[in-house]
Amino acid sequence: MCGISVNEYPAVASESIRRSLETIRHRGPDDTGIYTSPDGRIGSRTGNYLLMGISNAWLRHVRLAIIDIPGGHQPLSDATGTIHCVVVGELYEYDSVRADLEAQGIEFTTHSDSEIVLGLYACYGLDLVQHLRGEYTFAVYDPNCSLLFATRDRFGIKPMHYTFADVLIANEIYAFLGFGWKPRWDRESIMHGGEYADDRTLFRRNRLKISPSHYVVQPSPRTVEEAIEGARGRLIDAVKTRLRSDAPLAFYLSGGIDSSAVAAIAAKLIREKNPGAEGHVFRFGFLDQPEVDEGPRAQRMAGHIGATMHLIEPTEQEPIDKLEMAMYHCEQPLNQLLGAGKISLSKALTESGFKACTDPVRVVLTEEGSDEVFAGCNFVIGDYLRQEDLLTKHMFPHLPLPTASERSMKLEQLSVGPRQDLVSVCDELLDHSHCNKLLGGMSPPVILQFTMPSYFYSKTMVRKYGLSNLERTIAENIPPKVTADLVSGETHALNEALYHTSKAVLTNVILNGFGDRTEMVNSIEGRPPFLDHKLVEYANSLPPSLKIRPILNPDHSADSASADKWSYTEKWVLREAVRPLVTEEIYTTKKSQYNVFIPKTTSSSSSIGLTPLQAHLKKRITKESIESLGDIFEWEAVKQALRRFLQNPVSPEDGGLDKNGRRLLYVLSFIVLGERFGVRAQ
Repeated sequence: MCGISVNEYPAVASESIRRSLETIRHRGPDDTGIYTSPDGRIGSRTGNYLLMGISNAWLRHVRLAIIDIPGGHQPLSDATGTIHCVVVGELYEYDSVRADLEAQGIEFTTHSDSEIVLGLYACYGLDLVQHLRGEYTFAVYDPNCSLLFATRDRFGIKPMHYTFADVLIANEIYAFLGFGWKPRWDRESIMHGGEYADDRTLFRRNRLKISPSHYVVQPSPRTVEEAIEGARGRLIDAVKTRLRSDAPLAFYLSGGIDSSAVAAIAAKLIREKNPGAEGHVFRFGFLDQPEVDEGPRAQRMAGHIGATMHLIEPTEQEPIDKLEMAMYHCEQPLNQLLGAGKISLSKALTESGFKACTDPVRVVLTEEGSDEVFAGCNFVIGDYLRQEDLLTKHMFPHLPLPTASERSMKLEQLSVGPRQDLVSVCDELLDHSHCNKLLGGMSPPVILQFTMPSYFYSKTMVRKYGLSNLERTIAENIPPKVTADLVSGETHALNEALYHTSKAVLTNVILNGFGDRTEMVNSIEGRPPFLDHKLVEYANSLPPSLKIRPILNPDHSADSASADKWSYTEKWVLREAVRPLVTEEIYTTKKSQYNVFIPKTTSSSSSIGLTPLQAHLKKRITKESIESLGDIFEWEAVKQALRRFLQNPVSPEDGGLDKNGRRLLYVLSFIVLGERFGVRAQ
């Protein structure tokens, strides 16, 4: 993983280039490279890539050396010195791609995986992305046709932003600051959640995210056993491709099925190659809160695979110290502490005492994407239940499935469970029928928890942009055919929910707020095997009831009827695929919320006083700091939320954060970004 910054050539001072590179130095502390074209016109964005007509360019690169450490300097040029590129991320199976290109007469000058981009461009032009496997962003500059081509991986694992106004491209928005960019709030995007649901950012419309690619579907297996074996084989292959590194690597191990599967597969593969190899896993531990601490389960799993556990025990103060850093580097509003926690966790990798050699850890295998691919999120169970699974019924007729009335009873039971919790986040109860209509019948998605009640925004914002309407933003960014297929019954509601969750929640929230950026701030490259496109394509071909598997409870007869007749196991096909590799304890563990835990309740009048989070929010969120943002938030609403959080916070049993605390973190994000970006109030 590295960092790139690209801009049109004219009138760029060397000091501007230096400032731009320094803002993304954490992404590549090992090397710096600059290409300047010898000798103009802005084009347009198409789908998931950016295509520009431009005759003069600067290409800049900061490198985190992982593959071909001595020889992978960038920018790269082809053998003729004509075509140039800068690449971020990892391209897997590049040896076979390279061999195929060499057979076609392409010459290479390095052993870097990144150089295959130039070879593929020479052979396939803009279709080169169809031949890539990995997580990446890159830009190719071809002066022969005045073309600048920039793109991003299929899932948006690696960030990339651009602007037409100044012809700038970079992994992170603050790289634009070095060129004198003066940011201004995009109030409409803020009001309607554009940062979370589409390609907008918090800043004016010409600062956009390049969209990730979409999924494709392939034929399904013929038996359940084939489905399980297919998932297992593709996951093993995804992990195997991500183990290649010329720098030390490690693994996260939270104590759930996802990280345990990755760590177990990796440990097995590493020892097959080197029986004496030592595996290292990292996780947070909350020893003073044993009721929510997964550490003991993770420790037993580490022992099962013969890995050394590195337990990180954060103090209450530590995530608060990293909070504003997380908001700055994630460049979006955060409403929980996970980003700060991931920064602390990735920092632990660079400070750990183990060294396989004299070099520090540079790579960590992560678990992002499993829930979104294999239906591990509790909130999609309702979508599964709303519709008969005809695909499973057709493909695997021997599998027992609940009847329509049994699904209906369970749905009614769930209506006072997780979905109700989601609605309560907003205070303004959503019009579910309207939301369902907008989304083609899909239930209100979990991303709505990021909705701020309209009364938090100023009267000017509401008058100009209307009431906050994230569900409409979501609906407008779902292709019409996807919604039409749901309405007609051609697409199961679970598939629609997973599509949306991957398109918006995964890309814009999870991967942006808790993924790449929180590792790269400490110069660590995160590699998520569950987002290997070959694995995802296969998972997308599986019918709903192999992902959320209905299991007939033993204490109910087949002809009885009740909401509890069936239990529903999330990520069933994944669990079965990795069952031979993990402990029985891990195999049976249900999905739980991953949180950076803080005390459940406290009061400003208690003997211990304010918690670190309460104290920080009280200090930073003031009438003056709110007014400094311009006319965005209503101070009276913010003040009331602050009062409630300081006096009587109420947090969920799973260790999550109080509703008012989440809203205040959202508001604090604007204060932090406004200060650090120097946003002009308007």
